[in-house]
Amino acid sequence: MKKGVKIISAIVAAAAVIGIATALLTKPDTIDFSGVQLSDIPVKAENATRVMSFNVRCVSDDNGHTIPNRSQLVTAVLEQYAPDTFGVQEANPKWLKIIDRELGDKYARVGEGRAPIEMFSEYSCVYYLKDKYNLLDSGTIWLSETPEKKYTKDFDSKHNRIASWAVLEDKATGEKFTHINTHLDHVLESTRVEQVKVLQTKIAELEKETTVICTGDFNTFETAEAYAEMRKTMDDVKLLAESSDTGITFHKYGTIEEHEDGAIDFVFATKGTKALTYKIIRDSFDGIYPSDHYPVVADILL
Repeated sequence: MKKGVKIISAIVAAAAVIGIATALLTKPDTIDFSGVQLSDIPVKAENATRVMSFNVRCVSDDNGHTIPNRSQLVTAVLEQYAPDTFGVQEANPKWLKIIDRELGDKYARVGEGRAPIEMFSEYSCVYYLKDKYNLLDSGTIWLSETPEKKYTKDFDSKHNRIASWAVLEDKATGEKFTHINTHLDHVLESTRVEQVKVLQTKIAELEKETTVICTGDFNTFETAEAYAEMRKTMDDVKLLAESSDTGITFHKYGTIEEHEDGAIDFVFATKGTKALTYKIIRDSFDGIYPSDHYPVVADILL
């Protein structure tokens, strides 16, 4: 009898452990966002190039804003706005797999991870329409004193920070331009100023051959020094566009109110470039946002 009791107790204990493990591992309910329609998407002029910057937020679950839910909305934004190119920030390997799976038939990507261990890395990839463009050149630099040396960081940066670029040629027209995409550090403004200077050096090199469009999460406001430094060599596209938009881009899932310091996500362009539209994409569904940042999109005349 005692042996039987022990066996039963062991079975009950094992069942309890399995139950707890299952509860811990069970994913939150996934909402079906497959049919969502975004609002007020600008019609792209035939001669325009549509460029987007999108911080997709690497954390899997921010109080219900899970990647399984958000990934459907990220895909909806990309499919319905249909950018010619887009730059992502906080794109960890999980996000790359999602975007490649959902949109890999249309888009190719370039860019290296910022850290040597893949599972802990983040990418600032540039995606481009592979049927529209030939990829002429691409690369990644580290925003350090030795930008060509992988996995380096300086200027008191908390993380390794990078910029990735693609030199693209329109297969139909032969028109060329470069899209460079970045994500500056989030702690010190002095760090971001120095990182902008490294970025500017690379952009100046690329501008010898093509117009350059620069997207990114700059982690700095329009009132701050790093933004002013960037404006010395490039134009902020929202200030160029015939139809434009203003406001914050980091919103923490709708919990931050508008304020005068403005955006931290930008689309910059070689000085003298013209733009038709600039928009902050603020759509949400059932209280779920694609990210804690609003993506920004611009139609540019190269």
